Amino acid sequence: MNARLSTFALATAVCLLSPTAWAKPYRAMVTRTAETTRNGNLELGLRYQGFFALESDKALPYHQLSPSIRWGIFDNLEANVYFEVLGLGNPGEDNFQLAFGDIPLGLQWTFFESSPFALAAYGRVVFPTGPSDQDVIPPELSDGTWDFDGTLVGELRVSKDLRFMLNATYLHHGTRDRGALPDFDVPDAVQLGVAGTYNIDNFTLVGLEVIGRRYFANAITPAWTNNANQVEIIPVVRREVYPGLVLEAVAGIAVTPDLSDIYQFRLLLGGTYEFDLASGPNLPEKGSTKKPAPKKKPTSKSRR
Repeated sequence: MNARLSTFALATAVCLLSPTAWAKPYRAMVTRTAETTRNGNLELGLRYQGFFALESDKALPYHQLSPSIRWGIFDNLEANVYFEVLGLGNPGEDNFQLAFGDIPLGLQWTFFESSPFALAAYGRVVFPTGPSDQDVIPPELSDGTWDFDGTLVGELRVSKDLRFMLNATYLHHGTRDRGALPDFDVPDAVQLGVAGTYNIDNFTLVGLEVIGRRYFANAITPAWTNNANQVEIIPVVRREVYPGLVLEAVAGIAVTPDLSDIYQFRLLLGGTYEFDLASGPNLPEKGSTKKPAPKKKPTSKSRR
């Protein structure tokens, strides 16, 4: 457990102490923002997610690695796809094994954007390529079911550095095929996310998110039979270390007993790199100290 916490502390220090860059991160960690990937740009991402407890024997024995692609199709229209790999058990243990996870595919349209406000709609379908016979896997992980969800995103831009986000989501979950055991119909849920972010400077974003989820039945899996009310607090730290390259590291903290029964906190480590598809990745030239100029998202007259 101490080694895991040390890894988290080291990753956080890297995010905070890395050399400066020349653009500004704008995303929260889990809550969706109304700003999309720039038109004609591609964003590649990679995130690790692990679930832990103060007593290691009570930690959820799953680890997830998720590569992602976000593509700006038009102004204010973005497509994204995620590929998930699950580690079943803990590395180094005899029963540890890797499994291919689900594939979420989403589309976001920011249909209203002005100086102080922005509104967006996000829809997602999850292709069931993950394991559905693992009863301990909670529904928000790869559980091998057809899932659909829709989110209304609201954003208040108090200033160029301070933003508040509100996400209202309906989550439809499918049915788990448990092999020789009876199928399990995962209950639907509603989720509310509230977040505030602040850019300390042009390169560092901090904030706080609160995610609340309510399932329509107490039994959310065959193993978790009284865990319908879930609230989590997520601090946000994101640092841009090179134009377009952003690192992130936080630990989400379970608040309600229904969630802390599953995990007490989860570790999120990752990074994203966004670049213009026309010109390709902007890699530093060997021996060059010249700072490349950032590419800015085009703005309309109605925006700041």
